[in-house]
Amino acid sequence: MKKILIAALVATGVLLVVLYSQLDAIVETGITSNGPDILAVDVGVENISISPFSGAIGVTGLTIGQPAGFGDGAMFALGDFSMKLETGSLFGNHIIIDSMLVDAALLDVRRQEGKTNFQAFQDGLNLPTDDSTSPPEEDITITIRELIIRAPRILAKNDGFLKLDEDITLADFTLTDLGTDEEGLAPKEIARHIMDTLQPQITKALIAAGASNKVKEIAAGAKGKLEKGFGGLLDKLKKKKKPE
Repeated sequence: MKKILIAALVATGVLLVVLYSQLDAIVETGITSNGPDILAVDVGVENISISPFSGAIGVTGLTIGQPAGFGDGAMFALGDFSMKLETGSLFGNHIIIDSMLVDAALLDVRRQEGKTNFQAFQDGLNLPTDDSTSPPEEDITITIRELIIRAPRILAKNDGFLKLDEDITLADFTLTDLGTDEEGLAPKEIARHIMDTLQPQITKALIAAGASNKVKEIAAGAKGKLEKGFGGLLDKLKKKKKPE
């Protein structure tokens, strides 16, 4: 019996080592295979590195394609992303992130016939419109102790009456202690803090580029849609993970 138990432990150990060594490839395949089904657009990634015991995650070359009717290319692209989180928090609804670095993020905002590609993207997700659809006890909250965003870039193009075609690189910024004073913040609140920092930069860049007031109103209106969509997307992904 003792020999059988030892053999079983050794076999389990070998299996864990094999799974650990293949974890990056498993997650990468999951993103590229399941991402398009969940998001209804093309999804690509160059490389993923995961250290489950230390809580370190790295992603390179993540791209999310344009929704149907808005042409080719990426609606969102990410040069590099790294994150260090408390692994124990993944077993609860309050996820604690020690540090997060977002490098060379690109948003390609396109507007056609009165609708932006981000609006079309959210419509394709069929996101819930009522925040009460998720029971409060199941809501996920997030704490981010440090968030660094480097070289964010926005492409803004409008093919309507007001022509616009701008390439805007924004300043680096760092946000700290998001949700540390409470039991975390809702995902849409995290998005609001980020957009509160980005929006003045975007408006200033559009003014410098000579954009009209109408286009600046469009940029400001996108802020609320992103906050709501971020929370709705997380809710949709959470429901996707539940067994049928």
